[in-house]
Parts: sequence; structure tokens; C-alpha cells
Amino acid sequence: MSLPTESLPPTMRAAVLGSFGEPLEIRELPLPERGPGEVLVRVRAVGICATDLKLRAGETRPRPALPHIPGHEVAGEVVVGEGLEPGTAVACYILDSCGHCRECERGLPIMCGSACRLGLDRDGGMAEYARVPRAHALPIEPGVPFEHAAVAMDSVLTPWFALHKTGELRPGERAVITGIGGLGANAVQLAVAAGAHVAAVDVDPARLEGAREAGAELAVHPDEAESILEWSRGGADLALEVSGRAEGFAVAAATIAPAGRIVCCGYAPGVPYGMDSARLVLDNVRILGSRNASLEAAEASLAAIAAGQVVPRIADRLPLAEANAALDRLAAGQADGRLVLVPFGEGADLS
Repeated sequence: MSLPTESLPPTMRAAVLGSFGEPLEIRELPLPERGPGEVLVRVRAVGICATDLKLRAGETRPRPALPHIPGHEVAGEVVVGEGLEPGTAVACYILDSCGHCRECERGLPIMCGSACRLGLDRDGGMAEYARVPRAHALPIEPGVPFEHAAVAMDSVLTPWFALHKTGELRPGERAVITGIGGLGANAVQLAVAAGAHVAAVDVDPARLEGAREAGAELAVHPDEAESILEWSRGGADLALEVSGRAEGFAVAAATIAPAGRIVCCGYAPGVPYGMDSARLVLDNVRILGSRNASLEAAEASLAAIAAGQVVPRIADRLPLAEANAALDRLAAGQADGRLVLVPFGEGADLS
């Protein structure tokens, strides 16, 4: 069922990247035209991510064609589209892939040569409306706030995949999370919910306190990383590096046990990671990269939120007009949790 086309406005407001390295511009644009099998979503929340900073700077690969609407953590209400009732609350899975290439068949659609990512390769959710494939509009359980569902599409999805699929975390194992920002805070909760013993590492005392409240048994500054070796009885089974900093990887390398797994889902262009080659080989340490993930992982991330296993930390809600201010706050490290844009107005009821 669809709403009559004439009931929709002809235009919408959007935050648009017109030139790499320049601020976004708030523009009035025509509503997106749906293609076959797509739905139109009224955006109620869109999370701000460090990847958006890389996108604005022109550091993502491939670069999108300009002008471009960012925003890949998106949730809202279906307004037009077959198969979903108007008003259905949905989260928008980011990735459109071919489904039949070697990488898709291996369960790595993010590596598909035809992959097209919402907000990165195609226009995203920093707008009042966005179009997504019907199969990627994932219904939200009643009671899950829009902003939680939105950030689930990366801030929860990425660490969920890194821990459960790439890292193969098992109950009873000891896991170290380095970098307790937007992804890391969720990673702590996910690892605790998986039955692991968790240590958290960050330079920010408030983030460390948040990790303790989320169930981390140990939460320390990088200078105190040696305490992790005693806590873990000689080293962690898994280290998840989320900070994207060489210092974070160094902590992971220093605290991993023989035959342990280091999983990296944080990165910064031009920042090298490394560890002593003798230790890498003789201790049989595995170093694994992990990117945003499958549709099934997105559904599992939403389920984890609905079950209360993860409560994403939202630092602030801002109107669309403050998109650049939100990005600048994130770049300056002034966000304890996710910043969320609310295209239909600050203070809107997102529940």
C-alpha cells in the first residue's frame, strides 16, 4: 500500500556536499524518485559517524559523485512503497550488493565489486526523505527509539560483525576493546551480552566509567595497559581495535595472548598498524580487518537493541541545519556518544 503521490510535498530539505573539504549546504531539492522495488522513507533520525568526516574530506573510496547527500545511519517511517504499510517504522540497511559474486557468496557483501552504500555511494539520510530498497527497510520493534535504530545500522552493526563473525568471540573468553567512542561503547555491551569478560581502554575517564557501567570488568587508560595482562591471566583471547589510532593498536598488540585475534574496525587514512614480527609469527597471532556487514548482521543488531542487550549512547539531537556543527563537534572529540540529526526538527518525539 502507498500514500497518494499528491499527498507528498514536491521538495525536501537536505544537507548536501557540493565540494570535498567544504561545509555541507542546506538545499531545497526535489523528492527522490523511487526505482523499482524501492520505498520512500521520511527520515526521523540519522547518526553522525567518523566516516562522514572522511566523506566530507574526500577520503572515502570510491568518492561519491557530487553533489551528494551523506548519512548512512538512517531510520524513519515508510511513506510510499509496496509491501510495507505507510507509517511503518524502519531502519535502513546501508549496503546494496549483487548477491552472487565470490565475495557475496562468502558472506562479505561489503567487498562486492558492485556494492553501493547508502550515504556513501548513493544519496543518504541527511535529508527529510530518502529512498532505499524495500528489502533494506527493516521494521523496528515497538519501543525502540528511532535514533537507536538509526545508529544500529553502523555503530552497532560494525562491532557486532567484528566480534561475532570476524573475531568469532566465544562465551567465557577475555576481550579487550580499545577506543570507547560510538562503536567501542556498543562493542563493550555486545561482548558482555555474548558472555565474554571485557576490558576497556580509552584516554577519557568519562568513557571508561561508561564502560564500567556497561559491564566491563576493567577500564583503564592506555598507560595502564599492563594491568590487562594480569586481569586476563597472560593476555586477551580477542582484542577489538576501534580507535583508528596507532596507539590503540599498540595496546591491542601488547595485551593479546598467544593464538589470540586482533580485529580492527577503526582506521584513519595514512595511519600504519604493526607489531613485532617475531611475536606475530611465533605466538601465532591473527590480525583481521573488519568492515560494515551483512543484512543478517543488521537484523541481529536491531534484535540486540530490542532485547536490551545494547543501549546506544546518544550524545545529542540536532536539527538538520546544524549538520556542519555536528560534524565539527565530532572532529573535535566533543561528543560522548552518537550525535543524531533530526530532519523534522529538534526535540521531535523519536520514540
